[in-house]
Amino acid sequence: MTLPWDGAATRRALLLALAALLAFSAAALLNVHNAYWAAMPVWVISQPARGVLLERAVFRILGTLVGAGAGLALLQAPVPPLVKIALLALWIAGNAGAAHLLRGVHGYGALLAGVTGALVVIPALLSPVGAVALAIARVDCTLIGVVVGSAVMAFQTPESPLAAFYDEVRAVSADAVAYAARVLRGEPLDDGREERRILGEISALEAGARTHAAGRVDGYRRLGDVDMLVVGSLSTMAAAQAVRDARSRYDGALVDRLEGIAEHLRTAWTRPFPGGEGRLPASGDPELQRLDAAVGDIIAADLALSRPDRGQAFAGDPRTARLAPHREWILARRTGALAFAASFAAVALARALHIPSLGLAALGVCIFVMVLGTLPLPQLVAGKLITGVATGVLAALVYRLAVQPAIASPAGLILSLVPFLLVGGFFRAHPRLGAAGIDFNMCFLLASQAGMPASHDTARILMDSGALVASAGLMAALFILLPRRVHHQAVDAVAVIRRDLQRILEAGAVQDPAAWRAQGSRQVLRLALHLGRAREAVRRWPRGLLAALNLGQALIDLRGEGMPEPVRALLTSTLRRQIPPATAVPALAALAASGDPRTRQLILRLAATLDQASDLLTYSHRERP
Repeated sequence: MTLPWDGAATRRALLLALAALLAFSAAALLNVHNAYWAAMPVWVISQPARGVLLERAVFRILGTLVGAGAGLALLQAPVPPLVKIALLALWIAGNAGAAHLLRGVHGYGALLAGVTGALVVIPALLSPVGAVALAIARVDCTLIGVVVGSAVMAFQTPESPLAAFYDEVRAVSADAVAYAARVLRGEPLDDGREERRILGEISALEAGARTHAAGRVDGYRRLGDVDMLVVGSLSTMAAAQAVRDARSRYDGALVDRLEGIAEHLRTAWTRPFPGGEGRLPASGDPELQRLDAAVGDIIAADLALSRPDRGQAFAGDPRTARLAPHREWILARRTGALAFAASFAAVALARALHIPSLGLAALGVCIFVMVLGTLPLPQLVAGKLITGVATGVLAALVYRLAVQPAIASPAGLILSLVPFLLVGGFFRAHPRLGAAGIDFNMCFLLASQAGMPASHDTARILMDSGALVASAGLMAALFILLPRRVHHQAVDAVAVIRRDLQRILEAGAVQDPAAWRAQGSRQVLRLALHLGRAREAVRRWPRGLLAALNLGQALIDLRGEGMPEPVRALLTSTLRRQIPPATAVPALAALAASGDPRTRQLILRLAATLDQASDLLTYSHRERP
């Protein structure tokens, strides 16, 4: 097997090693306690894009300050030690869960707040002497490492290619409009494969939008434009299906206009359509008007992305609602519960047995349960974690047993780390091994105790090293044996879609269609993102993802006219999975016969969209291969 490598990776590896060495040297020469902590931020804040690097640096500082403050406050709380351990576990659990509720780089701050709280509290609980000084030293080391690492790496790190990213979003929006044209032409659509492909691409691009915008003011200003482009694309595809199913009257000019818009979107244009040519011949049909509004959103958002001053793109435009926030509440609760149980058990055991090495193991459990727990699919990287930790600890053993006892001066201390940091730099910069490289470097520094007086207690050194590896292995095994399955996350997303539809039924006032498009689009994207990660783990995608948007719109329209109580009761039972959609659809058709013409039409449309969304609404764990 060949391992990819190039000149850029070599330069990055050397810069990483230099930054880590400079950070350690600064802390050591300033006589900061545990100077090796100063080199740790370098390996984590290093990123392929400058904006992400700078934002991670900021959030590492903020997370460290918040975590240190919370840890010191907890230590001063007038409660028994066991209660302090429970409060620490609760702090770790809350921050681990918060990482699934925050988008882009922001979740990194929560991760650091939880980790820093553990670093401050655990040593103090097990050995209370010098707890405040130790916490201050950790903050000082973090500041030194972040400042030095950012200064060395920032100017050698390229900016995020925002223009290329926007081109990708435009291209998939063009595919969405072309899909709408194909639907209205009545062309075969490969049993939904084209719809799934477009949804998968949109969800993946939208998931990375905030990372691309990191560190860029104009990037954050344009997030609203990206959101509108995404919502408009999904709404266009769903509206085209609704036009087809409602058998609305339209001619070939509408389809030609859609194809022309799709072709125009595929070019890097910077001008609006002249003379209102972007409008569709929508007549007075509500479904055609909905399609026209959705395409109008795409055109306006794309024009906004093309303007130099993105901050003024949608000024005064009422169509500025962003996608609903991405919040993985179910996953956050599960992650928090697991982090609480693991951290409480580990710290309580270490304090009860009074074995020094167990303190390091407890610290490792708290760190690794957060690191793995905040990942979408931790079982996929658990093996890399073990590899990185084990090799880092092995390198630290070599350093402590063979190198550290021979150090006689500050210059010798600094030079002693050069070969290890160089190896760490190449490990971290490697295209395939970079994830394990982080763990290698962090655990080497943690286990090497570089800058501390050499220990001649070989048994203690071996026990400390073994405790760190054991904690990593335990947490990795936990996530491998209790894997986080993409399919289960997809089922959770379907449950949220059903819940949101139920809320439309139960709302005291008619749901705002724009709010539903924002909320419904988010859940469809969330579901598509989970299913897109599945690859071969899921037998098939459920049919009718876009039908969920049309079903919500049909519910809103019927509520506006006055929803009959029997219809409401039938739909409530269906969304609660008390009766299957296959039973509800003919029942709705029967209820439509007793209404006035307008209500009858809306109920029949509701029945049709419910039938199309039936596969999605009944999607469950039974679909596992």
